[in-house]
Amino acid sequence: TDTVKSVPNDLNESNSENVQNTKSNTTTANLSSGSSNTFQPSKENVKILGRGLYQEKEGSLWIGLTDSGVEYKFNGKTTTISLTADSSAASTDNPARIVILADGELYEDTTVKSVESEFEVTFDASGEHTVRFMKVSECANGTVRITAIKADAEKIEPTADADKKIEFIGDSITCAYGVDGTEGTFSTKTEDGTKSYAYLASKQLNADYSMFSFSGFGIISGYSTDGTRNEVSTVPQYYEKLGFSYWTQFGSDITQLKEVSWDASQFVPDLVVINLGTNDNSYMQNVKGDRAKEEADFVADYVKFIEQIRSVHPNAEILCTLGIMGQELYPQIEEAVSTYKAASGDEKVNAYKFNQQNINKNGKGIDWHPAPQSHVEAAEELVAEIKKLYGW
Repeated sequence: TDTVKSVPNDLNESNSENVQNTKSNTTTANLSSGSSNTFQPSKENVKILGRGLYQEKEGSLWIGLTDSGVEYKFNGKTTTISLTADSSAASTDNPARIVILADGELYEDTTVKSVESEFEVTFDASGEHTVRFMKVSECANGTVRITAIKADAEKIEPTADADKKIEFIGDSITCAYGVDGTEGTFSTKTEDGTKSYAYLASKQLNADYSMFSFSGFGIISGYSTDGTRNEVSTVPQYYEKLGFSYWTQFGSDITQLKEVSWDASQFVPDLVVINLGTNDNSYMQNVKGDRAKEEADFVADYVKFIEQIRSVHPNAEILCTLGIMGQELYPQIEEAVSTYKAASGDEKVNAYKFNQQNINKNGKGIDWHPAPQSHVEAAEELVAEIKKLYGW
């Protein structure tokens, strides 16, 4: 079986290495026997998965969101991905978790151990191969930059786009919080976005995905148990940004994702799936005032969020969902959808109530989050609903 090597930073590089021209996808590097070439992680060379910012000056791709990364093909045997982690992603407690697929099969599942690291993928034989490199832990707890990709090939190329694209907007459920554990509390080590209902549904539908999800986040309030609104942890304020992280520092660079505008033309979804409301409900269960007023505010802000998404993606279908960890606010989501449709005449917005996870049958993840089988079942539900609504 293939094994991965964590290559030391002082890797002995061939003197014949040439850097791929980032401006063109037609430039190929000269390759001598036994050497590798270095390419930059730009869209000319790789398919960018999810939201990512290619920083031309540094020649690096900045990613953080669940399941974000790159996919590329090359004709050779060995390829190496160089990574720089921010101060959070390189931490001992909550390091970035990385998954690598080689020709569609799981090749490596590991965590970032240091600020600078390299991941080598070696196939059994030389030929055309595909590599998918993903950060499967969530954005709020660290980001990384892919700084270079080496391969024993004249070029690396992006894989083809799928026929359909789905953007998922969510909370810890979409991040697959706690999917690889049962005891303890939050850790990036037990998050794996490739086990989330969102990733599994995309795979079943043969659709490209983009995840925009953060544990504890909501529409009017993030997770809150003291009856006060947690207004830092609301998704709409960050939706048109690259993302959100609690702390991002690369050396002296402390630019935050929430300060960087996202160019929505980089990923134009056919469908936007919203799965928010679980954390709003945690707040409402403990609210000291009038719950009915809070519910009305939730409906009003949910309508505004639909309007915001529609302004960014004028042609996308929008599917508003809730229920995997509780269905309490689903009537308010239905109300928001009907209110928006009545006011706008926009018929491309629907609501869907997930079945609640069956913990007795499937077990539970950490902090009562969905276990792997509950994600599988939610994905099957969602796929069936998408096929029914849109004929995919």
